Amino acid sequence: MTRRDILSFFHEPFGDAFYFGPEKISPAHLRWPADKIERSGRGHYTYDWVLQSILTADKDLTKRIFIKDMSYHILPPIHSITARAPSLQAQNLPNESPNPTLLPTQVVDAFKFVFLIRDPASAIPSLYRCFIPPLSAQTEDTSLDPTELGYRELRILFDYLCDKNKNPLPLLIDADDLLANPEAILGPLCAYLEIPYSPSMLSWPTAEDHEFAFSLFEKYAGYHEDALNSTALIPKAEKKDAAPRSGEEENDDWEAKYDKEGMQIIRSAVDACRDDYEYLKSFRMRPS
Repeated sequence: MTRRDILSFFHEPFGDAFYFGPEKISPAHLRWPADKIERSGRGHYTYDWVLQSILTADKDLTKRIFIKDMSYHILPPIHSITARAPSLQAQNLPNESPNPTLLPTQVVDAFKFVFLIRDPASAIPSLYRCFIPPLSAQTEDTSLDPTELGYRELRILFDYLCDKNKNPLPLLIDADDLLANPEAILGPLCAYLEIPYSPSMLSWPTAEDHEFAFSLFEKYAGYHEDALNSTALIPKAEKKDAAPRSGEEENDDWEAKYDKEGMQIIRSAVDACRDDYEYLKSFRMRPS
């Protein structure tokens, strides 16, 4: 988001249709406050409305489009495996390849894809915090849905793009590699996306930077507090000779932080995502 001079940014735009619009697929609204969708102002966002807002964002074609989104927002999760986006159906071409997403194949083919994965033993406890106080007061949700974690959908989408020999093939980055050596990852990523790399992209210290980030993140209040309170991507210090934690050690840590019920919810979700994560990790870009 530091390259606002050359990129137009969209933060989880298809999540608006997935959670809030008339074609909403997620059952989350059933546990939300009754007026949350109305207050969001996104109750009319169909998948086609979102797509058209993206495709027409830069009418003078001076900027490229950069979208950060979740795979399960465009690829039906296990709880709604047969879901469709009626507003997009007319755009699908007949006899096209087996596209698993809700989007027309010609739209999928128009984008380069970068996958960012994170060890579920790190990602899911972090997400779980959003469903308990104090963050639950902002997210207005108190339940982590294990069918909306995205690892399964990432794997399906990744395999689809690879199987059809999309050129270029998708780039896959592990968050641990990114945090250990940001420059070693961001440089090749920029080359892949044909964006000039600068070390200044690793920091966002100005009020303008934070105002822009807030403008994108505010629609999902409570989920991005750590990012909003940061000013740079700083290499994470590695603990030399540190052995991976055992499952029992993880459980003890999570129970101490979140109580026994929270630990059990996290443990179940982590275990369910493990195979898909390890599979995807085997394809990750390795720092040179």
